[in-house]
Amino acid sequence: MGYLRGDKNDDYSDYGLTLETADETSLYTSKALRAERGILVAFTTREGGYSRTPYDSLNLALHVGDDHAVVIQNREALCVLLGLDASRMTCAEQVHENKVAVVNESIAGSGAVSLGGAVRGADALVTNLEAVPLALFFADCVPVVIVEPRHRIIGMAHAGWRGVHADIVENTINRMVEDRAVEPADMIAFIGPSIGGCCYRVGEDLIKKFAEKFSDKEHRLHGGKLDLPALVYYQLEKAGIERARIFSCEDSCTSCRNELFFSYRGDGGVTGRQAAIAAVLPLKDFDPTSDLR
Repeated sequence: MGYLRGDKNDDYSDYGLTLETADETSLYTSKALRAERGILVAFTTREGGYSRTPYDSLNLALHVGDDHAVVIQNREALCVLLGLDASRMTCAEQVHENKVAVVNESIAGSGAVSLGGAVRGADALVTNLEAVPLALFFADCVPVVIVEPRHRIIGMAHAGWRGVHADIVENTINRMVEDRAVEPADMIAFIGPSIGGCCYRVGEDLIKKFAEKFSDKEHRLHGGKLDLPALVYYQLEKAGIERARIFSCEDSCTSCRNELFFSYRGDGGVTGRQAAIAAVLPLKDFDPTSDLR
């Protein structure tokens, strides 16, 4: 397992996400995390790929009806840009539940070129393997990436309302703790673009369901709207990650900014998916010198 020396008081204040553009591809990334720890975290937008309407243009998901060959072309182009091996991209089935899978060599590359090859039944992935990109796909649900930077362990969760209610975020952190004997207090977290509390109107039955689970409703339940990113913040803090170590993308409600992001609601249910990508880069050759690397 890769390991970089440090102490529990390491300053991660400069690890925030910034919107970067290269080769017409826009994405949010933590440049300092990559430069200092050799860990890539990136959240793509809809800009920079080859897909046609209504999947224009950087659709990265195979399950939405887009041309399969074009999606693979999009994935390969993104991986070239980020310095990753597209054939090792590992994807989960994403069934809106709370199962977490540990990615070892036997399943590395699952789902890279086929929907049926994705890790079955999982909505979250954890690994410490170098050069194995984890990838999940989103068009309103909340992408969450969790990193233990000193021991170079990454976790990633797909947090829709069902996953948030079923504690997918806490399950991912617990799996990292159980599998690698690390502590939440040493972790940092990144929240990607998703539908915000400004736009996510839901029925009274769902508001009641969340009100019963989350007693502290301030900033999370707004009349008939549900603030999933705020609930994810709450769950990350509850699990032991300090708020100062939780980073998010500014101005990134997928519904409000439908010109930049795919949004299931904003696009009427037929649209592409942006991705959350995370990878532990080989220490011997990771290169932080380019625009996105």
